[in-house]
Amino acid sequence: MKKDVGAYIKYYNRDRLHTSIGDMSPIEYESSMFKLCGNG
Repeated sequence: MKKDVGAYIKYYNRDRLHTSIGDMSPIEYESSMFKLCGNG
């Protein structure tokens, strides 16, 4: 069960699309911000 909870938390925080950041995953959002700021 601990493994399942860990997998869900990873999905929720890294992969799930968030409406508050334009329906992007947090990783996609961070990547776009780095490109926008010229750091990527």
